[in-house]
Amino acid sequence: MKKSVNIMLKAILVIALFISVLESSEKSKMAVYEDIVSAYKCNIASETIGKSYFSIGESVGVGQARKEMNKAFITFSKRYAMLDKSTKDKKTRNLLSFMKMNYDELKYIMKKPYSMDNAQLVLDLVGSISEVARHIAKISKDKINYNDPVNRVGLSPKIESIAKFYIAYQAGIKDENTIARMKESIDFCEKNINIRLKYPANTAEMNETITEVSKLWKIVKQFYLDIDEGGLPFIVFKTTSDLKNGNKKYAKMYKELIVKKRLKGSGK
Repeated sequence: MKKSVNIMLKAILVIALFISVLESSEKSKMAVYEDIVSAYKCNIASETIGKSYFSIGESVGVGQARKEMNKAFITFSKRYAMLDKSTKDKKTRNLLSFMKMNYDELKYIMKKPYSMDNAQLVLDLVGSISEVARHIAKISKDKINYNDPVNRVGLSPKIESIAKFYIAYQAGIKDENTIARMKESIDFCEKNINIRLKYPANTAEMNETITEVSKLWKIVKQFYLDIDEGGLPFIVFKTTSDLKNGNKKYAKMYKELIVKKRLKGSGK
């Protein structure tokens, strides 16, 4: 009898330990996933700051641009602080330091009068911050072998960058690099909107939301491609905001219904 009780106790302890390990692993995965989100939030915020800077400087949707810029600065500071607190490895901390250095310079430039020299600096700084943020997200994804089939948090920064490049070009930054990067953003958005449309796990509401985004995209994409013709800065500002909001709605539903389930189920 005593032997049976001991065996039972050992079995209970083994099961408890196994459950504890699983719970710890789950918490660890969710913490890394939050780092991925934070990095992309920094990416989105930096692109919004860049878009808003050019919009205000060129008198395009100034009121809305100021609101978006103020919100983006708050978001960046909050998400950077979260990354700074959670990051331990030397490589990523070095990337964070570089991102913070560029962000501090960006804030400094914002206090100076709008000029073409400062505008070019803003374009370069935003590009550097966004690139580093995406790389940090990739490092975090690799840690948990995370694969997101619809790239939930990757689309909004590219949508914002379209308005940034378009208005920057109209402002006078008319180099080939601006056009090339603009077209890269357009290609990225086209590809990822189509992926969302075809994603088999979409709910009816998700399908309705992304279909509306796609309808608008098909209409306005040509406006963006005709960057060298110009003449539509406010339409570009407004429609990219509409696309971003539609994508945000889809992404929220995707996160609630799919992402957490996949993290718990497979670790991917």
